Amino acid sequence: MAPPFTLISSLVILCKYVVLVMAQEDKCPPSFKCGELGTIGFPLTTTQHPHCGVLPIHGCKDPNANKTIQLTHLPTTSRFVVKSVNHNNATIIVRDETLRDYLRSKSCKTFSNNYSLALSLSSPLGSVRIVNNVTLFRCNHSVNVSVTIPHNIYNYTECNEYSVYYGPPIGNPQGFSAGPLAACSKIQLALKDNSDTSDPFSFLSDNILIHVLLSDDCTKCIAHTRGHCQLDIHGKFFCLRLRDRNLPWKLALGIGLPGFIIIVLLLFIWLRKPKSGPDFHSNPQEAETESDKVYFAVPVFSYKDLQVATKYFDNSGLIGDGGFGTVYYGKLRDGREVAIKRLYEHNYRRAEQFMNEVQILTLVRHTNLVSLYGCTSRHSRELLLVYEYVSNGTLACHIHGESAKRSFLPWSTRIKIAIETATALVYLHASDIIHRDVKTNNILLDKCYSVKVADFGLSRLFPNDVTHVSTAPQGTPGYVDPEYHRCYQLTSKSDVYSFGVVLVELISSKPAVDMNRDKDEINLSDLAINKIQNCALSELVDLSLGFDSDIEIKDKIAWVAELAFQCLQRDRELRPSMEKVLKMLIKIESGMGRDEHMIEEVDVHPPPSSPSSPDLDENEIEVFETMVLPPSPKVLTHTLKEN
Repeated sequence: MAPPFTLISSLVILCKYVVLVMAQEDKCPPSFKCGELGTIGFPLTTTQHPHCGVLPIHGCKDPNANKTIQLTHLPTTSRFVVKSVNHNNATIIVRDETLRDYLRSKSCKTFSNNYSLALSLSSPLGSVRIVNNVTLFRCNHSVNVSVTIPHNIYNYTECNEYSVYYGPPIGNPQGFSAGPLAACSKIQLALKDNSDTSDPFSFLSDNILIHVLLSDDCTKCIAHTRGHCQLDIHGKFFCLRLRDRNLPWKLALGIGLPGFIIIVLLLFIWLRKPKSGPDFHSNPQEAETESDKVYFAVPVFSYKDLQVATKYFDNSGLIGDGGFGTVYYGKLRDGREVAIKRLYEHNYRRAEQFMNEVQILTLVRHTNLVSLYGCTSRHSRELLLVYEYVSNGTLACHIHGESAKRSFLPWSTRIKIAIETATALVYLHASDIIHRDVKTNNILLDKCYSVKVADFGLSRLFPNDVTHVSTAPQGTPGYVDPEYHRCYQLTSKSDVYSFGVVLVELISSKPAVDMNRDKDEINLSDLAINKIQNCALSELVDLSLGFDSDIEIKDKIAWVAELAFQCLQRDRELRPSMEKVLKMLIKIESGMGRDEHMIEEVDVHPPPSSPSSPDLDENEIEVFETMVLPPSPKVLTHTLKEN
């Protein structure tokens, strides 16, 4: 006879609680070994204990790996090699390997960096400040720089597209007042001790001195109570005082011992009862395994099975790296190829994003949405999501990434991708779901270039009886709806804005954000609106698509540019709905002069298990020409008339 499941569970939970409470004493180690850097302590920490310090160091447990740090506001792949640590003044020296190559070759790409971005890196425990910066001004040749520049301002003119101005680097490391250079881009780079003022490459350095500053709360914790600063499970500041060191033992004895005695007594009473029925789980082989369970109606995989499927998360199988986790290629025991997302351990919202994505993907099923095969248990050592494997990579990679160098997506494929992506978004909106992170990196392509929209970690279920939901803006720079960012009100029109950026990427082959463009055109949306309004469509589009050689393609690209312009309206009320966008894209593909009724039927309705949505009014899906929107840019009308 087996004891009741509830008693066993209670006993296990109580034992875990006692162990965890007692372990609080050693939650944050006072110091740790980090290879050639030696013994390191607070305010630095390791990636295994991100809550124990201001700045985590990667690679401390691997004796052969470089010891690196990652600055949050730089791209996720930008890591800096740690060269030395000085505990006396809380400083570290790191090296930018990419900048090192630029400086050695005297490349003008040096002036595309800007370490002032890192000044916003902070946590409740403290922040970092980059010391010994020099300020420079990068001025495009189109900028009219005043001739009244002071005599002590130097000018480097060896770059083709811009000139670089700077003041004396030594004795005035923060540079000088912008004055006549206010229209130029201000950049800050690390500084050496010696210099030749005529050559900026002689005083710029790839070694960056970083000073770690403690927050006021942390300073008080250490100075007044001799405590230890750390983050709690919610990412909030917590001061562990020395006088609290015996608290775990007191709690363990005060709560654990009486609870243990009660459970043992109940178990003894239950065992003395006569056996009243068969034990269905007496055979261990019949007991349910973790891989047989379901969670939110999807299969639950064991962590061990997914370790094996990914060859223990070998880096050779790494196929993606995003803001919330890394994605690995894997092969399950049944032969299925899968993509396995591993959420970052230092992401304190990973449980929320994990639950959100599982819940969303169990509500929807569509040929243009990526399928969720399963996940690990919420109680697994790591949160893993298992998707179908889409073999051909992302749309971003094919239009302005590595794949674009090997093969070129023709216009017919691009308009097909736009239609299938719009179809997926219409389906989501009809299911009362807002994707909230529509971008070319989240549009996957199979071997036939069919679309699979992915990454629902930020998606929101949208109640069908309200016009918007209020939420802190989230998403990817370059794609975020400016009105959502300003007013904190999320609607389906936020997805429309992001899709407008995707349309511009499809016709231009340019990325959504490019720091090498002029400051007013860093965001592709700003660049597109500027070129369209100034009758310069040919300066926006990728001419290799046939814009200058094929009249039919030229017409279609012009109409897609018109549609993108409407999607990118600042006022969300002036943007079309996704239903109207889809209707217009299908009409553009079939030819503007064809019968308006020759529109193929598209699957945009949710399955019966999805949340119900109100029937669309006939007027809501009328053709694009009847929309009451701002006047079309003259360049598009002019472009079409020229043909």
